[in-house]
Amino acid sequence: MASVPRELIKDALRGLLHSIFFHRLLVSVIPREIRVLNTSVSITDSQEVEDLIEAKITEFLQNTRSNQVKQGKLVVLFYDKRLQKNWFQFSKSEELVCWEQWNIILNLTQPSQTEQEKAKASRSIERQLSQCLMTILRIVDDYKEHIPSITTTEGNPFPYEITFKPV
Repeated sequence: MASVPRELIKDALRGLLHSIFFHRLLVSVIPREIRVLNTSVSITDSQEVEDLIEAKITEFLQNTRSNQVKQGKLVVLFYDKRLQKNWFQFSKSEELVCWEQWNIILNLTQPSQTEQEKAKASRSIERQLSQCLMTILRIVDDYKEHIPSITTTEGNPFPYEITFKPV
């Protein structure tokens, strides 16, 4: 997203993160829908994912609270668990291998001062969010070959994490 006023960061991140997880959380889910900045966003029914997203948004807001911070970055990582053979084949351990990474970089602007500025900023972010959601949809539709095989029906086959990276 180009520039996001600080008062709209939470909504913008909520829409983007939920969309990514909806398309890449490869388990059976009951789809739900939320409204974010006048845009419908599909979300999973996973309380674990919802709690993680809310916690990481809160962490992002805390880490970018200072007006001197002009940019923030969240990274969404999806992993495959693979057995790692040790030198002498005496033991095997699991390693996590990243198969997909999403970088969300937000340029942070000061809160809008007037109602007119707020309305203009809100419309701009709504357009940007819609464009980003379409980009996510295009990427998940075009790039599927790299997704590892699902080898279990027990829970989520691929671990994931969201990290905050200072920019």
